Amino acid sequence: MVLGIILLAGITAFGVPGVIETFTGIESVGLGTCLALVPTWFVIKGEVKTFKELTDEEIEKMEVEELAEYLKAKHESSQNKMMELIKEGNDESKAIAEKMRLEIEELKTNQIKVLHEAMEKQGVVIAELKENGIEKDSETFADHLKKAWDDNLEELKGLQKGETIGFEVSKAEQTYGDINAGLDFAQFKPGITDIPVRKPIFRSLFPVIPLSTEFLKYAEQDTVVRDAQNVAKCSPVTSTTKETIIVRSIETKVIQDEIDFCTMFIADYPFMQSRVNKLLNESIMLRADQQLLLGTGAGEETFSINSVSSDFSAANPACVLTTSIQAPNLVDLISGMATQIFELGQQNGYIPTVAVVNNCDWFKDVASLKDLNNNYLDARVVVQGGETFIVTLAGMLKVVTSPLVPQNTCYVFDNMKGEVIDRQEVRIDISFENKDNFVNHIATMLGYERINFLVENNNANAFMRCLDIGVALTAITKP
Repeated sequence: MVLGIILLAGITAFGVPGVIETFTGIESVGLGTCLALVPTWFVIKGEVKTFKELTDEEIEKMEVEELAEYLKAKHESSQNKMMELIKEGNDESKAIAEKMRLEIEELKTNQIKVLHEAMEKQGVVIAELKENGIEKDSETFADHLKKAWDDNLEELKGLQKGETIGFEVSKAEQTYGDINAGLDFAQFKPGITDIPVRKPIFRSLFPVIPLSTEFLKYAEQDTVVRDAQNVAKCSPVTSTTKETIIVRSIETKVIQDEIDFCTMFIADYPFMQSRVNKLLNESIMLRADQQLLLGTGAGEETFSINSVSSDFSAANPACVLTTSIQAPNLVDLISGMATQIFELGQQNGYIPTVAVVNNCDWFKDVASLKDLNNNYLDARVVVQGGETFIVTLAGMLKVVTSPLVPQNTCYVFDNMKGEVIDRQEVRIDISFENKDNFVNHIATMLGYERINFLVENNNANAFMRCLDIGVALTAITKP
């Protein structure tokens, strides 16, 4: 890039160029210097100020700017004296005036040199531009300006004639390479994108019993006999009708997780406090969700859909399905399981409402199923409000998918016959009182939940599982 520069030169009131400006107004170098109220080279007598020449020793101690002002004052004084001598008009005065004219010309040349030195000093200030992204070895504007000054020094002597002189300065080029790491200045997208995680669903399928104690007790019929009979009029009857009641109990299980974090880290990055809290909550809720489906009920694990369910059998006497269905698919199997549950509940006690399947199984065996003309099959599958249902003789079954369900596995149950018992929802505590946490600025965030899954003994038959869909389909296929 080339910048045109004009030296506003006729000697200014101070006798040196007052300012150097670029056409673009991007850079300017001010060379005028503020004077002291009474410079040492002036003598004040009354209201009259006269110039006093300084000694060589005094001149050597001057700064560049101060010297420029001194030379300016000397130049003005000499010019005034020369004009007075010329007015006198005699030969002696004319000779002295001519000598002074030559001295003034030399004085102007000295001012040019002083200005050159001032420019070198100003160049030190301008060179600070290197700190603003310009590469270490690149030339600054001051470097180019000084070079152009040196190249045109002889022409600049025309200043003493009051001329305007122009010259060009080439400007350093700023490029992408002058920024060490451009990405540091890039726009930052707000937020943090999390790794996908499954959505907890099983707690929402069942009623919840809030607890105020560690245990829950419940009563149910242990045995029952209903022995009503037909008898003749006015005849006694011998009856065995009777029931026994048993009280059972279930204990809550603790699901817990904890995270240690540096308090200074949280102070430096406040948003991480909510991130840590969110992570801990998710960890506990996902574990609870897993337990409600797959907990064993042994040790510290909760009971679950899987642990309370009976296994599907085509030969179940409640409704025998062995070799009875032509070209069965997954919908047929689920409908058969629902029918057996409905029968086990005496067509009254249990109303199957939910089928839990593996999503991949559902897509392959149901959602993508077509006839020979590529028409989608199975009118028993309907979608309402974004949810999928299977129409069975026992009622509508809501189809639920979960990554926790292994392929080739499915569950069918009456969701009103299971209950989640909850001592308290997820609780979060923070403490420094753990080993040497306090002195290390470490806090422990501990979260826990106390739950279990209750299916009373008399409702166990409302839950059924099939652990091998392929084998089950073979068993119910009509030859």
